[in-house]
Parts: sequence; C-alpha cells; structure tokens
Amino acid sequence: MTDNDDNDDGGSRRRFLSRSAIAGGALLALGGGAGLSLAQEDDGEDSEEAEGPLFDDEEGTDVDVLNYALTLEHLENAFYRTGLETFDAADFLESDATIVSTEADAEVLYENLETIGEHEAAHVDLLTQAVELLGGTPVEEAEYDFGLEDVAGFMSLASTLENTGVAAYAGAAPAIESPDLLRTALGVHSVEARHAAVVTAAGSGDPYPDVIDDPAAQSEVLAAVGPFIADGSDEEGEDEEAEEGEEGEAAEGEDDENGTETGTPNENGA
Repeated sequence: MTDNDDNDDGGSRRRFLSRSAIAGGALLALGGGAGLSLAQEDDGEDSEEAEGPLFDDEEGTDVDVLNYALTLEHLENAFYRTGLETFDAADFLESDATIVSTEADAEVLYENLETIGEHEAAHVDLLTQAVELLGGTPVEEAEYDFGLEDVAGFMSLASTLENTGVAAYAGAAPAIESPDLLRTALGVHSVEARHAAVVTAAGSGDPYPDVIDDPAAQSEVLAAVGPFIADGSDEEGEDEEAEEGEEGEAAEGEDDENGTETGTPNENGA
C-alpha cells in the first residue's frame, strides 16, 4: 500500500466520522425536540464489563447499525398502529389480560399506549434522518402479520417486542463508532426500556425481573421478529396463478376465433 493509499483511506474514514459527528449533533437536537431522553452517564460502569457489541456484521458501519435499529422501530410502529386501530379502551377494560378495573384506568392505559405508539413513530423519523444524514438508504417499512385477535395477544406481544427491542439496542449500541450517534441510540434505548416496563406491568407481568438485563445478538433478534414480517410469497403465488389462468382463457379465445377445435362439438356433430 502506498502513502497515497494510506492518505486516501485515512481521509475517507475521517470524512465518514465527520459526517457521523454532524449527524449525531443534528440528531441530539432533533431528539431533544421530540422529547427523547438521553441515558444517564452513570450507567457506563456496568457496560464496560460487556464482552463487546452483539452486531453480527463485523464490517458494518454506523449506517448498518442504525438500519438494524430502524428495522425494529418500523416493526413496533406498525404493531401499535395496528393494535390501536383494532382495539379501543373498552376492550382493555373487558379483558382479563390487563390490570385495569375501571373505565378511567382503561382510558389511562389506552392513552399510554397511544403515547408509546407516537414514540415509535418518532423513533422511525429520527433513525431515518440519521441514515440519510450519513449518506445511506433507510430501510423501508415492511408488511407485517401480528395475528392480533384479542387484547391478551396484543399485551403479550407488546411486552415481547418491547423487551426484545431493549435487548437489541443493548447488544448493537457498542458497535456504533460515533459518540454522538451512540448517545442518541442510548437515548432511544432508555425510552424503549420505559415502554417495556409500562406494557409488561399493565399486562400483570414483572416490569423489572432482573438486576441487569442481558443484551441480545442481532441474529437472535431478527430470528425472533422474523415470523411477524410477511414475505408476500403467498400473494405472489396467487398472482402468478391468476395470470396463468387469464393467459389460458385468452389462448382458448384465440383458438375459437381461428376455428380450432376446443373440445366442443360443432354444428355438423363432428
């Protein structure tokens, strides 16, 4: 490698880290405006004992880590949007899967869930802007199938998704190189932890079962949320079958016009 190559590599890295710093600074301002709290620096001592980031893509950049987080935020945003469209406050009051016992309590819980949904939408916007500021392409929202049939299923899945998100941020955050972006990611992580506590407690679960939460590896998280992401293969198969049927009908029509036998007797009984 020549000196010029060293200079080019160093310059490229400095430019990337410079963009990361600019993006991180901008996001700190955006996060503050959106009401996102930053994690307390006092928690740093415990994190130093961790073995390292649990982000499988060792060659990945800050953009890759942020897109991983954005994938999860899209999922949670769609989950709350779907759930709040499916159920109302009365449904939560009637269900045995929540701790609410009065209409007032049910309204409070529903408002809390609406707030959480708004947070998830804000996280999507925040991370999308972060990826764009770094020159990357943000991942888009996918098609999801949460299989929501009742409040019990919603509350159980809400707790699962929130706690999975908390573990995912804890696992991937150490892979972020930019200090400013790391601070922003930790700010989102702490808010996700608040969400997890609220929905778990509202569903009669233990909001803080452990003294220290374990982080989760990227592969584990994606495997856990994968079943909720619809791949569209069934719809594609149905579309292909429909197209084949239409092509077959069109071919039969052409044969009829050309006088070709199609299995229907003609006037002469042939």
